[in-house]
Amino acid sequence: MENLLENYPEILDVAMVAKLLHVTSKTIRKHIEKNDIPAIKVGKLYRIPKNWLENYFDENEKTRGK
Repeated sequence: MENLLENYPEILDVAMVAKLLHVTSKTIRKHIEKNDIPAIKVGKLYRIPKNWLENYFDENEKTRGK
């Protein structure tokens, strides 16, 4: 997963994560609000540190047995 995020900045916004995962921004916000995807809320906006997203992907791979 690290190679996938290699060209992204250290802090991602919802639109970047949505594009990366080929889903809508609304879907990403729903997952953030359900605490499925870790994020920081800055005012009304969410920011996702790249290393948090990498850890999230790694944990999901472990739970799926991949």
